[in-house]
Amino acid sequence: METFGRTGQVARHMQLDARDRHASICAAGAKFLHKGRYSVPGQLQNFNTEKGFKDLDKTAALKQAGQRIWLNLLSGAAEEHPSCLCLFVLLSYADLKKFVYWSWFAFPALKPPEPFKVARTATLVQEVGDTAAAEVASACDSWRQPAMSQEEQPAASSSVAPQLPFWLLTRDTSGTWQSLPLTAWARATEEGCDVWLCMADPSNNPDHPGWPLRNMLLMAAKRWQVTTLSVLCVRDQRGKLDSARSLCLSVVLPSIPPDWEPSGVVGWEANSSGKLAPCHVDLSPSMDPHRLAESAVTLNVSLMRWRAAPSLGIDRLQDLKILLLGAGTLGCAVARVLLGWGVKHIDFVDNSQVAFSNPVRQSLYEFEDCLHGGRSKAEAAADKLRQIYPGVVSQGISLTIPMPGHPVVPSQVDRVRADTDRLAELIEQHDVVYELMDTRESRWLPTVLAAASGKLVINAALGFDSFLVMRHGGPPSEATGSHEAPAKRPLGCYFCNDVVAPLDSTVDRTLEQQCTVARPGLASIAGALAVELMAATLQHPLGIDAPAAVAGEHVNHEELPLGPVPHMVRGQLSGFSQMCLSGQAFRQCTACSKTVVDQYKQHGWSFLWQALQDPKMLEDLTGLTQLHAETHARGMHHQGPEADIEKDAEDSKLAGENAGSDDASIPDIDDDWTTL
Repeated sequence: METFGRTGQVARHMQLDARDRHASICAAGAKFLHKGRYSVPGQLQNFNTEKGFKDLDKTAALKQAGQRIWLNLLSGAAEEHPSCLCLFVLLSYADLKKFVYWSWFAFPALKPPEPFKVARTATLVQEVGDTAAAEVASACDSWRQPAMSQEEQPAASSSVAPQLPFWLLTRDTSGTWQSLPLTAWARATEEGCDVWLCMADPSNNPDHPGWPLRNMLLMAAKRWQVTTLSVLCVRDQRGKLDSARSLCLSVVLPSIPPDWEPSGVVGWEANSSGKLAPCHVDLSPSMDPHRLAESAVTLNVSLMRWRAAPSLGIDRLQDLKILLLGAGTLGCAVARVLLGWGVKHIDFVDNSQVAFSNPVRQSLYEFEDCLHGGRSKAEAAADKLRQIYPGVVSQGISLTIPMPGHPVVPSQVDRVRADTDRLAELIEQHDVVYELMDTRESRWLPTVLAAASGKLVINAALGFDSFLVMRHGGPPSEATGSHEAPAKRPLGCYFCNDVVAPLDSTVDRTLEQQCTVARPGLASIAGALAVELMAATLQHPLGIDAPAAVAGEHVNHEELPLGPVPHMVRGQLSGFSQMCLSGQAFRQCTACSKTVVDQYKQHGWSFLWQALQDPKMLEDLTGLTQLHAETHARGMHHQGPEADIEKDAEDSKLAGENAGSDDASIPDIDDDWTTL
């Protein structure tokens, strides 16, 4: 611990002593800055760790500072340099990576043997009158601001010594007021002058003086051996003593025995909550680039709500957990649009590596991702999302989705089951599932799992110049059937228009034929529509159960901020056309029907394994086999091959109507949908 005039050595914490350094004051502002400027000594302890800041013995630190004040008081140093009675302690810790700052000020005050008592309080004007108050103000101002000639004005590089926070104000027998240093106490009292103690008061409280007066009163009681004291608390207005605000106090002091020592020290500053605890400032929202990005990425969505759609529930979208099955051209396009909506949790599932042909078409990959055999697409896509927006939570899962009709050798059974269990777990953990895979049959298992979990599924598929974007309806109910009124039946899934089970679509195809060819702009169009379809569905009051939009229906934009929600959107770039269609759930669907979902819930893996090995089982289970037989039997009643062909066409149309097609006049569009 240091005494006044000597600085202790730097130890584990930094200590700054500014007593011998005064800030340079430029000539133009010297006079203004000199008014009311007082210097007080203090100790700054800056810690390298938050633990060090919190573990410091605060009581011991305050006691040491109090002991320093007491020694200066006993030695007489406080009379020569009264600013040492205003000693402060500042503890600080700064986390410069997170832009979080901790600080705690202490202004130590020694506890007297008995409390100081204020016998009377009045303003300076009330105490001495207007005339005398003006004389007192002049004496105090001349003490604090000594007159300087033009030659004595400080230069820009000079230092101006600060004034002392305590001084004496005397009035002699002729009534003349004069300001003197504290060291003149004995001489002034011997001459029979009225002596007031003056303090530059930092307090704005109209009835009570500032904290620094406590130690000064203790010094008066100890060194001057007085029991009563007149105190003038000087408060300024525009650099001059304000006699209407300055307080005059008559204070009763306790007697201090010669061998008395302070029993305690107080002075830790309360925080903004009024508790004796450190102050905490978090500047990360305005300084941390990650936090700045977090507030900026949602700006466009917030502006949409403020300016165009006041009822838009942006939190509902930004809190979603999205699972993208497929990290190819569609997966990349969908992910980027999801970021635009402020979605912060996006996970990828894919089993392939980035090829040299991918980066030019798939926006989340670069040339470096293709090297050394190619990075995992799922992991590379997740990494790129985090680079684009560090606040996103994204995980890449390398996983092969089991598909009906694809042979599985005995050595791979355990892996297939593990992949199935992992996929079921992922779908359960997410709110929305996007099916963006390569083949039709790869969508079957996720559709079954999502229907069993009641998750919203968005499906997107591409042809050469055509696309399909659709949403699956809600989970099947007891009443779901082909004879139910269309308005009450849930919307169909990707497989509800099929009358056969999904099979291996790659069998007997050459490698060239397995490669999908699509116009480059198609994936961006379909990906954007897929995300917008999800957003509109979730803004609908019924969510996943929202009915399909009907042409010409009245739209309540307060209730539907993003408008009515179609079931599916089919488009073709060859004619730049687009149409919205809808279809109800098919009772005999091999993926979302109640029969299939119930079988999965009851038998789990054993049912899935049987369906994967023998897709024909799904036709037997759902009644499609019987439907085929009945259709064939009716066809046998017709005579001749031409009649058979005509009847088969009629039966195919009937099957399409049973599958929920709303408009049989709509021309067929190639259903061999694949993604890149």
